[in-house]
Amino acid sequence: MLSVKFNSRQVEMTEDGIVTTLCWTGKQEEIESFSREIEPGAADESGTLTAVRIYPESPKIWVCERKFLRDPSGELINRPNTVYGKKSAQVNCSMLAMPLESAKNYRTKWNHYLAAEPNTAAVPAWWETAKDAILSKADSQKYAWIKSLAETPVDRNGRWRILKNPEMPGQNTYDVATYSITEVAKFRSARAAGRMIANTANKIGTPVEDFGLTPSGYNWKCDNVSVSYNGRAWFATLTWTRSGNNKGWNMKPYEE
Repeated sequence: MLSVKFNSRQVEMTEDGIVTTLCWTGKQEEIESFSREIEPGAADESGTLTAVRIYPESPKIWVCERKFLRDPSGELINRPNTVYGKKSAQVNCSMLAMPLESAKNYRTKWNHYLAAEPNTAAVPAWWETAKDAILSKADSQKYAWIKSLAETPVDRNGRWRILKNPEMPGQNTYDVATYSITEVAKFRSARAAGRMIANTANKIGTPVEDFGLTPSGYNWKCDNVSVSYNGRAWFATLTWTRSGNNKGWNMKPYEE
């Protein structure tokens, strides 16, 4: 049965911070298993684990020594997790193409032609301020918003004229700066790594660590997954992209 070794707790100050050493004793099999439960880089209430050492104290008693580190003020040092199956994360900024119509100051004239029936030449006042292509019944008898010249109406008086060209012809999207979070976890087998990424691609969800970057209304979508092997372990990677605005990613297209 494992037990903390009497008088094994040591605390020392170094240039890196506060180092705490703790030792446990037990049978060889128990100590070997115990030494693998937490890998260097993981953290618990004692601090961030920096080193693990096992050695025999007697033919029947073995020792597991762990060293933990806290910063000079005693605070936990927040490092990426390297324990098997536990995710570490990093955040990046990226550009996301959004529909032009979703811009806060969008105007219909940006990407629409204004067509008018053959006997109308006056540009209406609402051409400057319109935010959608919906016209009143009276206006629709004389005007039409169209996105391509092929949509130009034709009536008994002939083909309608184009009164105004779009101010941003052909542009239907604009870029917004958003955040992406990449999560990585280490596994001992390809199958275990595959289970982590299963059924996540192109799905709306939540990263384990969002760095406080999820304001009200925003959400995340998994845009990339991968599994790789570095010669020692398998790594599963998930990349999450935050929605471009507080309306969030629309759930409907991503539901099965």
